[in-house]
Amino acid sequence: MGDEKNGFTNLGKKLRAAEKDLTKGLLRWRIKRGGLPPADEETLESSSERIVDEAHNIVKRRSKSVWDDLKEAKKEFLKAYRNDDEQ
Repeated sequence: MGDEKNGFTNLGKKLRAAEKDLTKGLLRWRIKRGGLPPADEETLESSSERIVDEAHNIVKRRSKSVWDDLKEAKKEFLKAYRNDDEQ
């Protein structure tokens, strides 16, 4: 089980690195397209880290909201279903 956990951890690190690399590429493209001077690697690194973190936070918040909505819909469905059986 320890190997599986470690494998998932390594996969998570690889995915995170890929997200940051993609974000850095998008930042470079946007800077170039905007006619701005190129950013140094340190700035791109910190900016991409911040953007990826914020994206993850947004997904977490929305996921909780969606989950809560699904739970509420389930309650309403079960309530309606039970009321139909009683009639």
